Amino acid sequence: MKAITLAAVLNVVSILVVTGCAQLPAEQLEAAAKAVEAAKTAGAEDYAKEDYIKLEEQFSLAKDALAKQENVYSVFRSYTDADDLLKQVVLSGQQVAVVAVQKKEAAKLAAMSTEKEALQMMASVKKLMSTAPNGKERAAVATIKEDVAGLETSLNAVHQLIDKGDYLAADTQSKAIKAKSAAISEELLDAIAKTKGRKNKTHA
Repeated sequence: MKAITLAAVLNVVSILVVTGCAQLPAEQLEAAAKAVEAAKTAGAEDYAKEDYIKLEEQFSLAKDALAKQENVYSVFRSYTDADDLLKQVVLSGQQVAVVAVQKKEAAKLAAMSTEKEALQMMASVKKLMSTAPNGKERAAVATIKEDVAGLETSLNAVHQLIDKGDYLAADTQSKAIKAKSAAISEELLDAIAKTKGRKNKTHA
């Protein structure tokens, strides 16, 4: 009876040795790492930020699951959970990359549209400048000219940002230029109105 029991135990141990020593899912780990990197390359950090953060968290959980098994005796080690998590990271990474590409393209179109609007507003400001007064408002107009020159430099920078693919920064800067152009237009109109008012008083 004891011999049979010992043989049974030895048999179980043999099975554990053969089947229980799980292999680290190295290929799946590499695939997950590449999926995360691909999402990053697609611009997910900027254009799908929340999704990318969740993806990184998923990958961290998978790596934690792998690390946890390193502390388990090799015979009882299992990478099933970690492997499942890594597979999910691959799928999620692919999805996040697609979303990032779509949102980046949308941001590109938005930036180009805002840049066009800023250019139109600048053209309007320059047209007003041609009718700017040269009397008492000359000093104010000179300051405005400096502001306009600065805006033109900023517009060139916007175009460079678009060429580099930094669409979010380009859109933000274009909106700032639009706001500043609108303010300058109001200043010019005010200066023109004051000059006309003085002329009217002179002729009265």
